[in-house]
Amino acid sequence: MDILPVLKKNSYLTVLIKDNYISANLAYTDLSVQRTYVLSDRTDLSPLKFRLDDIVFNKEFWFEYFNSLEKVFDWDIIDREWGDNFKIKEFEREEVGVTGIKVIVDDNQPFFKNIFLSLKEFSKDIVLRILDDRYMEVLVKGLVNRLEYDDIVWLDLDFSHFSIYRGKKEKDGNIKFVLTKIDWANEIGLIDFVKSSKLNAFLSVDSSSEDILNRWANCIAHGYEYISDAMLNDIIRAFTTLQILSTKQSNKEKFDELGKLNTAIFISGKIPQLLEIRELLLSVIDGLELDGVFDLFVDRESKLFTYGRSMIEKEESESIVVLKGDILPKAIKLLIPEVPSKSKSKIIFSGKIYSQLLEPHEIYSLGSSLEIFKLPSRDEKLLIEGELKNGTVFSHLSFKQIQYISSKKVLEYEYLVIDGRSRPIVYGPSPHDNRVKLRIWGNGDKE
Repeated sequence: MDILPVLKKNSYLTVLIKDNYISANLAYTDLSVQRTYVLSDRTDLSPLKFRLDDIVFNKEFWFEYFNSLEKVFDWDIIDREWGDNFKIKEFEREEVGVTGIKVIVDDNQPFFKNIFLSLKEFSKDIVLRILDDRYMEVLVKGLVNRLEYDDIVWLDLDFSHFSIYRGKKEKDGNIKFVLTKIDWANEIGLIDFVKSSKLNAFLSVDSSSEDILNRWANCIAHGYEYISDAMLNDIIRAFTTLQILSTKQSNKEKFDELGKLNTAIFISGKIPQLLEIRELLLSVIDGLELDGVFDLFVDRESKLFTYGRSMIEKEESESIVVLKGDILPKAIKLLIPEVPSKSKSKIIFSGKIYSQLLEPHEIYSLGSSLEIFKLPSRDEKLLIEGELKNGTVFSHLSFKQIQYISSKKVLEYEYLVIDGRSRPIVYGPSPHDNRVKLRIWGNGDKE
């Protein structure tokens, strides 16, 4: 009997060019033996930032790039028999060949036209796609159905471009899609924005305006891949919070009833690569003014950008069948209840983590703080359950008990986050005041 097409071995390479990065994801699937995975690599183009308008993306560049991918992935991708003509090596088996290569170029990528045309001239074997608003609409709507959420908000956070997409199920079953953006036309305006009194109201660092401006300008101009500077980290947190909050306040109708349904938040872009988990959470929670229960995903390896639509299309995919567990990032379960003033220093949540092989582990959370619990990474399933205490409730929800399962290859949770801070969250008026507040809010990460 012939093997069904969906069960046949297959591999596919998808490359995303976005935010001055080239992110490559090579997917391999052999469903007949349940062997599936995705290999990932990221190349920083920031060192070429001031040369991208030159003839950088030529035949030599792309040959060198795909040659390097072969070494990184230990996978034969190029058919060497064609010499200087780039041809894909036909898929034969694991580590030998791919059935296709797709390159997706973000329409906000600097010198988009140069890059797109260079790839078009480089090889006819490569499928080219554009990451634009229409691409994101199809992706977000598809994720609502595929992942069985009622509401999905996707934040794509880059310094020069803030984009927020939302897909929400309506009563008639249709999915309403809306988007909103903040685009900086040039780096000068973006750099000067750090002088804004609005931004200063969110900062917790107490330093000279000149020092803050210099650190921010260097970050924007040089495109750091990571940061270890606490002051710069605080500037980015403040900038991100203000950008998201400004977007929401200017487009209130696009954020109505957020958190009242089964909601997931997806985050991508350059900024999530730089911020630590606590700073990223503060920016998103306070920027969107969240309350309720959410699943949060950070797409750091761009797997959802590259294979999200394949996951949605399942066996109808034009490239490869991928499993949810191979491309969905580990999730963060986010609980944001309404805490009465009398419970600010009391226990507002208590629960336990269960698994087949471990003793139950007790967890609890106090009011006035944002607490992050790192969940154990286990091959067996974890059961996390708990209950709100001392008058604490979810303002839009009728239940007080929480129960969910973390399972590898299905939906694995990395963190449980409980935000017991009093609402509304108020920053300012001075960096010193914010420093005190952040110290109170930050009660330490917990294992």
